[in-house]
Amino acid sequence: PCQVERAERVFAEAGVRVPVLIEIEVGENRSGIIEEADFLTLLDTIKCCPHVPFGGIFSHDGNSYNTENRETLEALSEGAQLRTLHFADLAAQHGMPCKTVSYGATPTFMNHVKLLPGITELRPGTYALMDASQGHAIGTLDRCAATVLASVISKPTATRTILDVGAKGLTMQSRTEGICATPGKGTIYGSEDVHIEKVFDEHAILNDKAFHDSVEVGDKVRILPVHICPVCNLYETAYLIDGGEVVGELPIACRGKLQ
Repeated sequence: PCQVERAERVFAEAGVRVPVLIEIEVGENRSGIIEEADFLTLLDTIKCCPHVPFGGIFSHDGNSYNTENRETLEALSEGAQLRTLHFADLAAQHGMPCKTVSYGATPTFMNHVKLLPGITELRPGTYALMDASQGHAIGTLDRCAATVLASVISKPTATRTILDVGAKGLTMQSRTEGICATPGKGTIYGSEDVHIEKVFDEHAILNDKAFHDSVEVGDKVRILPVHICPVCNLYETAYLIDGGEVVGELPIACRGKLQ
């Protein structure tokens, strides 16, 4: 409740009303309300805060990334939705019906799980651009819309190729479990079986003879990141391309705003 009380003071001072959604924990063990009693206490606090009106609830089944197959994904999704809807019912019984009941994650959305009546909003995030791990979750990389452009800068052995991008441009994130499991630290666009073996701050290392023999120093290659979301925040500009030609630029407005 203390977060709501602090928000009330800020918004009251500013003379605005900002609706709030309560997050419900549904299995990811990241954040959100767990106990029903805590949920009702929070509702009572919101009821006393006129500048923070209750807007509804939301949940995120990010643990869907680690499900083993489509069947376990569907079961997890159903359980997450049922728990979300249960808290929506509790709010209604408490005299505070939800305007918004928001649910979702990219793996469940992209695999077309059944949505239960009462869910009013879906929140898949990564699906807008997709990435290598989400591509593996649906069995194709064809839906991936964002790549990182890099240059071949060295071929020091008969199999090793070095690119001029590393953790500072791709992150060091990997996914090794579940339907989103993805080899390496990035996948070469157009060569789905070629993966970055490891990254340093500013270097990516590949050990693939066929790829090594197909490129020369100075060649440009495109990389599908393992996880596009944090990668976007590493760049100032996104370039829109069509058939290999740059047709536009988009500033990444949230870059460097974690202050």
